[in-house]
Amino acid sequence: MKILYIATAAEFGGVSRHILWLAEYLISQGHQVGFVTAPEPRLLKQAQQLGVELFPNPYFVRPVQLHNDVRALWPVFQAIRKFNPDLVSAHSTKAGYAARLACAILRKPVIFTAHGWAFTEGRSMWKRRLLALAERLAAKVTAKIICVSEHDRQLALKFKVAPPEKLTVIHNGIDPRPFEGVGGFSVRKEFSLTDYPVLTMVGRLAPPKDFFTLLKAFKRVEDKAKLLIVGGGELYSEIQRFVREKGLNGRVILTGEREDIPEILTASDIFVLATNWEGLPRSIIEAMMVGLPVVATEVGGVPELVENEVTGFLIPPRDPDALAEVLQRLIADSELRRRMGQAGREKALKEFTLRRMIKETERVYIKVKKQE
Repeated sequence: MKILYIATAAEFGGVSRHILWLAEYLISQGHQVGFVTAPEPRLLKQAQQLGVELFPNPYFVRPVQLHNDVRALWPVFQAIRKFNPDLVSAHSTKAGYAARLACAILRKPVIFTAHGWAFTEGRSMWKRRLLALAERLAAKVTAKIICVSEHDRQLALKFKVAPPEKLTVIHNGIDPRPFEGVGGFSVRKEFSLTDYPVLTMVGRLAPPKDFFTLLKAFKRVEDKAKLLIVGGGELYSEIQRFVREKGLNGRVILTGEREDIPEILTASDIFVLATNWEGLPRSIIEAMMVGLPVVATEVGGVPELVENEVTGFLIPPRDPDALAEVLQRLIADSELRRRMGQAGREKALKEFTLRRMIKETERVYIKVKKQE
């Protein structure tokens, strides 16, 4: 089978890794894989090493730019014609529209994976309805829509994006092996972390993440605890300034982008995800894999990962008081941290492995191919 992936992937993030994991498995099974993606250096390098046929699209940029968005269509058409896939797998909103328009014209079956809908909570209702209408039109030429959470499937049904039989849920998965037998000593030494609890949040320093609510909450908890903010993005300077203005220098460490996430998580005691909207965050699954209790905002598919008061705590959006309260509770109780972390690891290994995600995705590909 020949599968062509189409994704904006202007930054090397969750969607990039998702596609690379799928590509690695599919190639190992004898399938041919192609990528149409923004020319992100790390993604292109790793894809090339796997044996993926690459079709860089320089017009796939993150912000909405009408002139670039229109120009992005032609490289998509060219790639589909040249690669001649048996099916196309589109990821992310912008690439999803381009891929489905091209596939409708070229008569190719297309699967769309929604890594969190553009019309999810956090936007004004008129924008949500407009974006849902666009998805509804695109869904008419889509063979199957994969939602990464049951929350997103229900959202699609609520906004009448597609009939139930066209929607399926495949939760994100993580390979547990990189998180086994990893030590956090080098990270603790690098950042001069003491025996006091270390809180960590990993994510792009950009919306939808809510670092400012986290920082307001952290200012109110045990002052010997440390907070690592791991990632890069357009909010870096603003967050850095906020840390300085709130007198949190020394307590909050902005690490920038890191490749040693397993080591950072192993060096941590509590994982936090303050956010305004989400699909199904891989960062939470990674934290669960190393046995960390998770404190996260109750949005999107997060409750499908975090079982409140069992594997961690769910808190309302933009509520620093509620966040501070549960953070302080975990900081003060090492046995509670251990118990919740162990429960989270067991849940992750049972429900959110990479192998399970890949096999379920492959079954969807085969089913769609047979229907053509």
